Amino acid sequence: MEIVLLEIKELLPHEEVKEKKLRKLIDLVNKRGGIYEPVLVDRETKTLLDGHHRYNTALNLGLKAIPAIEVDYLEDESIQVESWPGKEEMKITKQSVLSMAKSGNLYPPKTSKHSISIEYPTQFFSLEELS
Repeated sequence: MEIVLLEIKELLPHEEVKEKKLRKLIDLVNKRGGIYEPVLVDRETKTLLDGHHRYNTALNLGLKAIPAIEVDYLEDESIQVESWPGKEEMKITKQSVLSMAKSGNLYPPKTSKHSISIEYPTQFFSLEELS
């Protein structure tokens, strides 16, 4: 898996974020001077799969790019999605995630829970590199 820099404006989120967690992450990224962990993105649709708080942090900081790992979401069986505990009534599937992102509507925070069976790399990217 390779980390690439993607333009933030290309990405399609599918889920809202928790404001308190977002504020903490903005402070941390500012303190560190950059981002370590890439977001996970569907290569074909540019749907943001994992990393909505990092994505929103980048938006809030006015960054133009974000570190990302692109995957073939529908084909990659190492990536699974389910509903978070307490949200089981929402039947979350890979297709519903893509449909939500395409619609422009967003699930509430912590609705979809993605898991990936392989470790993906991290790498530091400074705020200057991402601006």
